[in-house]
Amino acid sequence: MTPLRARFLGMGGLVVVCLGLLGLAAWHLVALERQMRISATENMIWIFGQTQAEALHLALALSDGADPAAVETRFDLLLSRLGLLDQGPQRRFLQAAGVFDVLSGWSATLLDNDPAAGGDLGALAEDVTRLTATLRGSASLAMSHEWQEQAAHLDRLGHLHRLALMAVLVAGLAGLGLALILIDRERRLMRARLDRIEAARLAHALERERELSENHRQFADLIAHQLRTPLAVIDSAMHRLTRHGATASAALIAEKAAVSREAVARLVSLSDTALMMSRLERDAIQPRLRAHDLHELAQTCVEGLARSRPADAARVTVIAPETPVTAACDLSLTSEILSNLIGNGLAYAPPESPVEVAVGADHGQVWCRISDRGPGMSAADLARAFDRFRRGAGQGSVPGSGLGLTLARHLARLQGGEVTLAPRAGGGLTATLTLPKPAP
Repeated sequence: MTPLRARFLGMGGLVVVCLGLLGLAAWHLVALERQMRISATENMIWIFGQTQAEALHLALALSDGADPAAVETRFDLLLSRLGLLDQGPQRRFLQAAGVFDVLSGWSATLLDNDPAAGGDLGALAEDVTRLTATLRGSASLAMSHEWQEQAAHLDRLGHLHRLALMAVLVAGLAGLGLALILIDRERRLMRARLDRIEAARLAHALERERELSENHRQFADLIAHQLRTPLAVIDSAMHRLTRHGATASAALIAEKAAVSREAVARLVSLSDTALMMSRLERDAIQPRLRAHDLHELAQTCVEGLARSRPADAARVTVIAPETPVTAACDLSLTSEILSNLIGNGLAYAPPESPVEVAVGADHGQVWCRISDRGPGMSAADLARAFDRFRRGAGQGSVPGSGLGLTLARHLARLQGGEVTLAPRAGGGLTATLTLPKPAP
């Protein structure tokens, strides 16, 4: 038998015991009520008293030579009281007390001298006197018997009462035991639920820790790979300059300096992206939303690009909208997103291909679309473009960490916006940043 089945059987047994004891208590209470009702109908003292009183009234009427009509009335009343002693429970009580035979036949004896039938009143008076004495003696015997019956009856009632109280007490204890079992069961269930919640929380924390560990491992591999190239470029440039020594021309120095600066810029960009992702994972970034013109933000990003990479900046065209397009966004985070998306367009499009930046508003949101004429993405690449460290097929020669789009989408969602990618009509790719409008 399983523990659960045994537990249910035990609880069912307790319920049966409780119901049985309560039923027993109810039966005893019904018996008590019945006993009390029967006792109320057996008041023999009152009947004997009434009969004796009527006998005395008749004797008094006969001795005073009362009116015959009054004598007949008293005679009839006495017969009526004697009739009560010969009926129902009174008859049974007198039989049990052993006095019924003494009282039986008195009605017939009295009727032999019925005043209405012209009977002998003197003989009737003697019969009434003897009847009075008989009633007095019988009343004493009946009273003694009734006291004995009442004592036995009270003993039985007390026994029934104790049984009923015991049944109720045991039923109460059984009910208390059942309640304790139910409380313990509920406590165990609650503990199990809390354990499951704690286990789920720990599993989630473990999964997150595993994911972070995997991300760190992938990031370490990426850093090792991505750092190697710019460092190799810088090393090569320094080697070329040191090989020429003092004979290095100004043009060669400027060329190698530019190459080195670009490599350093890539290293700085990679470090900034890594730091930003680390802050996102620690929920350490809290956007400060204000109303900003999205066109001005895009223009500022292009101007910043022009200071470091003027040739690339010249390929970017920012289409001015007819009216200002204001978004509720964080200035720094939105600039990071736009710089990232514009940089991607420049990186993947052909060197002479332009990149278009347009802003607008519809459906309660504002948007900024960055469109290029690069190779675009397949449906499979688009589906996983925002995965961490994910790079599209055939893009291995383009410098990148695989974190840019992931970072852009995270930053957009922090501001209540979104970043999406879609193929561009005629070839290429369009990246769209959507942001909410400021509250009116």
